[in-house]
Amino acid sequence: MKLLVAAIVFILVYAVQKYLFSKYWFRGLESEVRFSRDYIECGESAELIEIVTNDKLMPLPVFHLKFSVDKSLRFDDTANSNVTDLYHKNELFCMLGHQRVTRRLTFAGSARGTFAIKNASILVRDYFMTGNFAAKLKYNDVIYVFPKKINTDRFRLIFRGILGEIEAKQSIVEDSLSFRGIREYQPFDAYRSINWKQSAKARELMVNMYGYTTDSRVKIMVNLDNDYMIEKNQLLEEAISLASSIARSLLEKGVMVSVVSNGVDQEGRLLPAVEEGAERRHGITIDRMLTEITSSEGKDVFIELLDKEIEELRTDTLYLVISPYAKQDLLEKVDRLNSGESTVHLIVPCFKEFPYFPNREYAESWEVALNE
Repeated sequence: MKLLVAAIVFILVYAVQKYLFSKYWFRGLESEVRFSRDYIECGESAELIEIVTNDKLMPLPVFHLKFSVDKSLRFDDTANSNVTDLYHKNELFCMLGHQRVTRRLTFAGSARGTFAIKNASILVRDYFMTGNFAAKLKYNDVIYVFPKKINTDRFRLIFRGILGEIEAKQSIVEDSLSFRGIREYQPFDAYRSINWKQSAKARELMVNMYGYTTDSRVKIMVNLDNDYMIEKNQLLEEAISLASSIARSLLEKGVMVSVVSNGVDQEGRLLPAVEEGAERRHGITIDRMLTEITSSEGKDVFIELLDKEIEELRTDTLYLVISPYAKQDLLEKVDRLNSGESTVHLIVPCFKEFPYFPNREYAESWEVALNE
């Protein structure tokens, strides 16, 4: 008789808890997975923050939070994870009633790109571990890992050459009667150029920008197409890193920089040009555009961009062309861009095993080792 009563009680408890789980398991249950920063430089670290809230009286003995991110995000803690084409995480929680749990997972960005949280889902088990209750989730947070910045002796030599061309082309003499706007203070700015009223409003030092007899302007034009049949992405990444590194270095010198390319985003759309600017924040705008590039729209589109610049030629601008492709059809366009009073500097990323030998005074190669 006691066994019968125990069996009836067991069945009743099992049925009640199963009913409660099926009806209330998702009530008051919230989860959030987000990145601690909007963007990081390649090689920098950030955190992936997991927040789980069980805002009801009923405890959840087993709660799984599953999601995937790109495997180029290198996590310090790899427990409860699996790496295939993506990094798959399976986080286990034991949630009491009215409890919130926060976890922080540190990772480093090892490759350029925009990375989202994918394949998110939750799974809850009942008290007898026989019932599973699951739901798919969508997290919208994205992190940008900016292009790798180059800081080698070879890069510094090339950059000094670019600065030399700017200085040779332009005699920079401030015209104090031609006010052009304000920007953040930088170490090379004169003390007398600080705008104290605007600095008080912005809560950081701001300086007046005046017109120049000739402004320092550089337009970076990036062709992401190349003529190699192997490791095309390696030269694409090198071209993007060069563009990002040079743009950031020029902005630190107060040079007006704009960027245009034939790069497309993950939807296959041609990315818009970044108009000129000289503020430090402008470097973030440029890096965001370069980070969104996934492939090239093709050489012909870049030649069309060159044709447009030839039609709208500005004699006060240094045109910096970065292109792994440097055959005659492209060089003829660059020759026209270099004619008259305009100035062009061409950098050709190439493999050391397949070197490029410049046949123009304005051209130079940037060699990288294959599969480096």
